Amino acid sequence: MTVYLDSVFALNFAVNWLLLHAAARLGAAAVRPRRIAAAAALGAAYAVAVYLPGCGVLAGWAGKLAVTAALLAVAFGLRRETLRLAAVFGGVTLALCGAVYGLELLKHGRVRPGALWYPVTFSSLVLTAGGVYAATRLLLPRLSHAPDSVVPVRLTLGGRRVFLSALRDSGNTLCDPVTGEAVLVADWHCAARLLPHDGLRAADFAAPAALVLRLQRLHPRLIPFRAVGTGSGLLLALPCEEVRIGKRVQKNGLVAFSPTPVSDGGGYEALTGGKCDA
Repeated sequence: MTVYLDSVFALNFAVNWLLLHAAARLGAAAVRPRRIAAAAALGAAYAVAVYLPGCGVLAGWAGKLAVTAALLAVAFGLRRETLRLAAVFGGVTLALCGAVYGLELLKHGRVRPGALWYPVTFSSLVLTAGGVYAATRLLLPRLSHAPDSVVPVRLTLGGRRVFLSALRDSGNTLCDPVTGEAVLVADWHCAARLLPHDGLRAADFAAPAALVLRLQRLHPRLIPFRAVGTGSGLLLALPCEEVRIGKRVQKNGLVAFSPTPVSDGGGYEALTGGKCDA
C-alpha cells in the first residue's frame, strides 16, 4: 500500500484542528487559534512519523497517549481546566468515529466484518469532521452554560498576551470608583500567566495591600468590593494595555484578580458584566 505523507499530514492537521476547535467551543474555553494550530500540527507530525522507518513503536498505546496529552497541553495549556477539555475532546472524537462509521454504512451498506480499520477517503473524513464540528456549534449548548454566556477574553500587559474565557454575569457590578467603568474580575492564575517571573501565588492576592508595593512598577490599584458571604474587601487590579472581551476592545482597562477561583467547575476564568451605579 502506498502512503503519501503530505496527504497524511494535511488530513490529520485538518481533522485535529476541527476536533480541538470544537472541544474548546463546546467546553466553554478560550479559543486560541495559534495554539490550536500548533497542537493540530503536532498531531499531524505524529501521524506522519508512525510511517517512518524505525518509528513503528510510536503507534502503540503508550505513544498515542503521550502524544494526545502533549497535543492537549499545547492547545489548552497545563491547567486544571485542560482535564475537563480532554474529556470533551474525547467525546467529540468518539462522535466523529461514530459519524464516519455511519457514513460508511450508508455508502456501502456494510463495513468489513471484524475490522477495526477500513479505508476512508480524504474528502469523506474531512467533510464528516466538518459536519461534527458544525453540529457541536449549532445544535449543542456550551457545557453547563447558556449559549453565548461565556465569551473569549484577551489581556495584554507588557507585551505579553493571555487568553481566557469569561462568564457574562449580570450580578457583577464591580467598577472603578474613580472612572465608574466596569472592571473585569479574573482568577489570580491569570495574573501569574501575565507576570510569570514574579512568582505570584494565591496568598499574595489575599493580601493585596502588600502586593501593591511589590508590583508598584505596574501602577496597581485597590478596588473595593462586596459579595455574598463577604462583608467587604479589596481586590488588586492592574491596568492592562488592552482588554478584549468578545469583540469589544478597551485600552488601559482594569482587571481585578481574585485570590479564589471565580468558577466552581473551571468552565471560565473571569467574570464580566454589570455597570457601576455612579
